[in-house]
Amino acid sequence: MTQDCSTTPSIANENDKRFPKGIRIKSADATSEPVKQQVSNAEERVGDDQQPWGYLFVHNRQVEAFKKEMDTYNLAHPEAPHACFIHYSYKYKQKSNGKGVIKKHLPTVSGLVFLQGDTQSLQTFLRTHYPSYHLIKDCSTGLPASISHQKMQPFMQVLSSHPEHITFLRDPFLKFAKDRVKLRVLTGIFKGFEGYIVRVDRDRQLVIEVGGYAVALRDVHNEDFTPAE
Repeated sequence: MTQDCSTTPSIANENDKRFPKGIRIKSADATSEPVKQQVSNAEERVGDDQQPWGYLFVHNRQVEAFKKEMDTYNLAHPEAPHACFIHYSYKYKQKSNGKGVIKKHLPTVSGLVFLQGDTQSLQTFLRTHYPSYHLIKDCSTGLPASISHQKMQPFMQVLSSHPEHITFLRDPFLKFAKDRVKLRVLTGIFKGFEGYIVRVDRDRQLVIEVGGYAVALRDVHNEDFTPAE
């Protein structure tokens, strides 16, 4: 069952700033090749498919209509598309008669929509076509959140194939820094990502920052890490 990520699971307290047990820590100079920071917040326009991403919230009942409208817009404007990404998961609700459950495929975070494009072009697009909607600001910068495509690509890949491995948390990312060592992933699909190992629902997970959101990644025990600070 895909976890309902709309609420934050229980998080255990870890009061010492030691390296977490069960996580393979390596020094950067112990690897066979230099570790390169692959995740960047820079808005580099290598090509239309490499542009960064922003996000907004639409009314939860308008998500499907918004997605269809974006698909139609992108087909009609191949020269300046804005790819649209929504994270879905299965949610289960007991039937009104109490017999069995209903399985629904719904957006994991109500109304959350990611759009591809640099901040200026997205703001112009929204002012023209959806004046009531606005890009969400990154709470750490006070500016509209901009997520590099290099960061969004593996994030979307895992959300599409194993959505249960990713949990959206309600708490701000900076909350998880207290008494923890920031680590950088050296191997796997999330190579280059930085975050903190946190116990979420009795499982050690890597909490990263995505556009101001704190997001927990499961199944990172087999990866190698190095201190990022």
